[in-house]
Amino acid sequence: MNKSIKLLLLLFAGIFLSSCNNNKDINPYYKISEQFKQYCLFQKQSKWTYQNDTTKSLYNLTISNVNPYIGFHANNKVSGAYSYDVIDMQFDTINNNLHILKGTINAGNPTSGSGKMHDLYWLFFSEQNYLLAFAPGFPMGVEQRLGAKPGLYTNIKELADFTLNGKNYTNVYHTQVRKTEGTPDTVTYEFYFAPHFGLIKWTRQVNGKTASYSLKQSNLIQK
Repeated sequence: MNKSIKLLLLLFAGIFLSSCNNNKDINPYYKISEQFKQYCLFQKQSKWTYQNDTTKSLYNLTISNVNPYIGFHANNKVSGAYSYDVIDMQFDTINNNLHILKGTINAGNPTSGSGKMHDLYWLFFSEQNYLLAFAPGFPMGVEQRLGAKPGLYTNIKELADFTLNGKNYTNVYHTQVRKTEGTPDTVTYEFYFAPHFGLIKWTRQVNGKTASYSLKQSNLIQK
């Protein structure tokens, strides 16, 4: 192979690689905000103890594994393609009577929504039931239709102070999810999230009956 052909091949290879890198840079990459991590990201062995507010029974929820990876959102009519951070927090299923299997946080698209944090926190339960529990980027008081599985999500209020079981929490987000599809009766969840403590209280209401759980104590690890 003579020198001129080699030079041409090197030139074409350089153009190809440059084109690939440019295409890669076209799609934005979103990271989970540090503020959102304070509310939702906890490390392995973090433990919450919740109380059933009616029976006073106690239930433990412990993180058994944390798995970060990068997700990809394909181009559609609503938004363009982008990559985003995802972190799965697996919960210990041994003696887990709360039936919460996993909490997943992912970076959202900062070009949508009006809040300070555009990230999302999903809860996964047994029997393939999951919902969006915390998405502060959506405007307050506006119900968001997310589909049959995630349900109808609403940011109810941000509470400057919130007292629970004798402890005071600040900057608590109160959210609501209504599941109306794929279920014979409407199920309404309400969640309360506090920085450095995560989910501190939630309720589940169906057919006029309400189950309520609140945080009694915790041993939490954050980076």
